[in-house]
Amino acid sequence: MASTDLSSILSASKDLTKHLLNSKPPDLPSVNLSLEQIEAQSRRLVSKHDSSGDVNRANYLLAQASVDGSALSQSIAHLNASTTFSSSSLQPLQDTDVSSFLRHSHEQNLISTIEHGRKETQDSFYRMLEDRTARDWEEKKKRLFEQLGASVPVASSLTTSTTSLAASTMGMSSSMMKKQVPVSAPLSLQMHSKMLAYDRTVVALNSARLGGTSYPIIHALTDAANDNNQIAFMFTVLVKITQEPPSLPPLEHASAHILNSPVFERKYAKAYLASPAPALSLRKQIATGARQALEEQYLSIIQRTVHSHPSEAQLGGDPSTANLVRAFCAVRFYRQGEWLSGLELVKGSPVWAQVFFLVRIGEVSEAFQVLMRFKDAVDAREPGFIDAFRIWAESSERSLPRLIRDQLAGVYNAHMLQAQTTDPFKLALYKLIARLDVGRRSIPNVTTTTEDWLWMQFAMVDESSGDENDDSSLASLTKVLLAYGERHFEPATGSVGQKSGFWASVLLMCGQFERAVASLWDHDSGGSLQVEAVHLAVALAYHGLLRVSSKAEGSDVNILTLSPSATGTQPIPSLALHTLIWRYIRQFVKMDAKEGLQYVYILPLSADQPSPPGVGHEQLEAAWELVRRIIVMANGGPMWEELVGGVKGDGTRFPGVLPTHLPLLRLSPSPDSYPSTQSLSSSSSLRPTSLQTFDYKSQILLPTASSLLSNDRLPDAIKLYDLAGEYDTVVGCLAQALGNLVASGGTTLSFGAGGGTAWSAAGEQQDRAKELEKTAREILTVYERLGRGTGLGASGSSSGTNAGGKDRDACVKLLKILEAGERGRDGHVERALEILESTSLVPLDVNVASGKEGDVDVMKVTRKAEEFTQQHEALQRCLPVYLVMCMDALSGVASKIKSGVGVHGGEAQKRAAVIVLRKKSRALMVYAGLLKYRMSPEVYGYLARGDVEVAL
Repeated sequence: MASTDLSSILSASKDLTKHLLNSKPPDLPSVNLSLEQIEAQSRRLVSKHDSSGDVNRANYLLAQASVDGSALSQSIAHLNASTTFSSSSLQPLQDTDVSSFLRHSHEQNLISTIEHGRKETQDSFYRMLEDRTARDWEEKKKRLFEQLGASVPVASSLTTSTTSLAASTMGMSSSMMKKQVPVSAPLSLQMHSKMLAYDRTVVALNSARLGGTSYPIIHALTDAANDNNQIAFMFTVLVKITQEPPSLPPLEHASAHILNSPVFERKYAKAYLASPAPALSLRKQIATGARQALEEQYLSIIQRTVHSHPSEAQLGGDPSTANLVRAFCAVRFYRQGEWLSGLELVKGSPVWAQVFFLVRIGEVSEAFQVLMRFKDAVDAREPGFIDAFRIWAESSERSLPRLIRDQLAGVYNAHMLQAQTTDPFKLALYKLIARLDVGRRSIPNVTTTTEDWLWMQFAMVDESSGDENDDSSLASLTKVLLAYGERHFEPATGSVGQKSGFWASVLLMCGQFERAVASLWDHDSGGSLQVEAVHLAVALAYHGLLRVSSKAEGSDVNILTLSPSATGTQPIPSLALHTLIWRYIRQFVKMDAKEGLQYVYILPLSADQPSPPGVGHEQLEAAWELVRRIIVMANGGPMWEELVGGVKGDGTRFPGVLPTHLPLLRLSPSPDSYPSTQSLSSSSSLRPTSLQTFDYKSQILLPTASSLLSNDRLPDAIKLYDLAGEYDTVVGCLAQALGNLVASGGTTLSFGAGGGTAWSAAGEQQDRAKELEKTAREILTVYERLGRGTGLGASGSSSGTNAGGKDRDACVKLLKILEAGERGRDGHVERALEILESTSLVPLDVNVASGKEGDVDVMKVTRKAEEFTQQHEALQRCLPVYLVMCMDALSGVASKIKSGVGVHGGEAQKRAAVIVLRKKSRALMVYAGLLKYRMSPEVYGYLARGDVEVAL
């Protein structure tokens, strides 16, 4: 069978070959070779082909990837892999082959070291990746909780305790930490009370700004934080830097006082914001203020120490500061009838310690008087020191001439620096007045506390050269402190890792005001310091010591932005003030919008910031945006009207809180929105004329009304449009809203059970419908009396399409439709029919019928249908609704007449009334037929059934 098949295949192949030979072109040669011969010929052709070109192209492609193809090919060609794992290469080492053993150990050590390093690098990478992921997640979770309002402060477990003398003077554990007392009240109540105390200061500040006077905001904040020593000290630092007086003269003579009173608002803005680095005078003032704050704080420590140890102090009746310091030295250094070793006694007294502590509390003149009392003895031991001290004390910048400074430096380096018995306080005095050895920042037994160390650094700051790169400049000290970081100044003070806020005080001393606010806000203390952060930012913005971020630089996550400096020094910090304020007021703005606005009024203070370009106007826009957001978030009602103002029943307006504070937002009232601006004239006249103001109507009222309208809060939007003087817009909004209200009845709207159910929506929807109808009637009544919303301009001319008049007409007709629905549901279908006929929307009058019974004047109905396209859009949308209402009214009246209920007269009168109703029903059907495609088939069918009921 197989041979037969093969034979048939062979014969078929031959036949195919013959066919191809017969049909091929004459110029095509034939191939008479077997497969083996063809393969051999192909191999010979391949061997003759030169493949060097392909190799060159391949090498070119590999060279682009820095791969040497030719060198690799040669290496592979000379590779002998036969002995790679042969037994000769794995011979065991002989016990006596020391060199091979060492070489093998060295190789193994290299391999293990490489593997260990690779493993450590891999583990470090994954550990860093995990930490970064966790840190980012914690940051996002924290921001999410803030967005949801779930930031709840955590109570500190610290309580007050009696500390020893060393604890009160050594270390910052008692002198700088917050003084805690056990409390039994809920923490939320504590936070609320604290926020109210701070809020009163902001309200007073804005009132003073409206009155054109200055306000000691930092002193007021210090009084509000009187239960927190650390926060009070932080505000004290700012008081010393700004030189803000505790109070202002009384206002008996207001005009003279306003002209002569000091100006606090934006006092330092020009010096601080004009360039990335504060002006030289401001840097000196910052360093001096930081030193004075530390001096004042240490004076209170000395007083508490002396008064708590009266027997050791032996203060006596001398009230001088020098006697107080003498008593303090006795408490600290006098033990068992003798002074502690290490102190150099002059005539039996530790003069150097007394002089140092007097300088430490800022009493330089008292220190000089002490030196003069021991002048002979001091000159004998340290000649020339008293004269140098006098020159240093009398200098306004506490500096010495170069010659005297070099003399003191020689004594300091030659005799005192390396001496083991030198009094440390004398060493500190030499170092201080001559500003020696600035790089060595600690002095043993002198800078024993953090505050002492800081005071020594700021006391040695010298800005006379004006060079920020100088080791004794404030900028150099700031670099050192920032390098140390928060962990060196802010150890955890509780089991949950709460902090006292001391790092913020350190940043204030350095002039890093934005970093200070951010450190308080981002503190790991359960949000308990965020209140202080916001109010610190308020005080800084008021004095012009806060640089705000632009939109391009700012972030929605972090309030602090660090921008690169043009000089290549420290980055320039800036603060997203609007983000900070919004995160703070968001938690209470719904309940108390007026207080939230008080904080928004702070943002326009930074409108004068010159750089980056445009950032000042961005602060105004941010303030306006927050105002609009607060108005939208505030609930309606009397409180809402108290916020933005309102209209009384007689059409007169009463201003709210916001319109009376427009100068704080750099806004001016619009003439058409507030014709009577007497309440604002007094405050507006106090604004600087150089400040550009913007229109309250265009910036606040109209955008907010549009936002309220999009949020389906029509009554509030209408009130804002009315306050803005957009009366035609008010009527237009009413027409649209009433149209939606009527159209929401649907096609089943009727006077029967079904329609009654549709109209009697329960709950909030019914209340809103009633409120809208009431508001519309009141507004139209007032507008009709005052001539508003007529579509005419102020001169009485038409505005073109007379949209206002068309909207008013639509509102009147829609209100009649709603009234007809109410009458119909109450059973007064005759009155409902009369009201619907008065709208003239449907041809229901008897003039549409001819003399014959049931005939209708089609021309009049057609003309009425053509007029339909000229109706208001809201009325066109409600066509199915009021057609159904008309047919229900006709059917209801006809049913009453036929049943004899409420009909007086004989059969003739009843018959005449029914004939009229039939004519009106037929006219209604003709009218609906002409407008058939504007309604659904269900509506047309419902009308047809009603027509049949009337005709029966």
